[in-house]
Amino acid sequence: MSDVQQDGIDPFAEPTSWPKVIGIISMVWGGLSLTCAGCGVFGAIASVSMMPEQMKSQGLPPGMGVNATMVASTTIGAVMAFLLFAAGLMTLRRTMAGRTLHLIWSVISILWIPVALFLLYQQDAAMKQWLADNPDSEFAKQPGAGSNIGLMIGVSITLLFSLYPAFILIWFFFIKKTKESFGAEAVKDYI
Repeated sequence: MSDVQQDGIDPFAEPTSWPKVIGIISMVWGGLSLTCAGCGVFGAIASVSMMPEQMKSQGLPPGMGVNATMVASTTIGAVMAFLLFAAGLMTLRRTMAGRTLHLIWSVISILWIPVALFLLYQQDAAMKQWLADNPDSEFAKQPGAGSNIGLMIGVSITLLFSLYPAFILIWFFFIKKTKESFGAEAVKDYI
């Protein structure tokens, strides 16, 4: 009896497909997150530079352009996206490091949700106060200024994006806990 058979792994069996699927989803999600973070920073810089001078001279509302909160949250988001990409790659290769990285990513992501919601509410309150203090601004005259639509979209997106970290936490913490649950060992042909 060979070592492979003693470990309970059939050398001719096709490996389970879930690590590949979870790994690919995580890599795609992480890559998209990095792209969106870069586009968000570029968009914030470009939107301010393309504004008419009249709007800029009146002062910008809070949350427009690049600020310390945006830089900090974008940096944290980029690190988290890279972590998720690495977790996906390790899971695709069927290493236990993929499980560990996924668990770290999901716990931090879930803990970040209340912080993100707090920042959304804080930004919405600051914007409403600014609009009340500057009723003659071009921003205050735009349709929908002062409405809750931006806040509702932000909360909805935050809650929607919390589903994958919750799934990953449940999947790796309760279901895929052992090396055996990863299926056959990774081989070049499987990736």
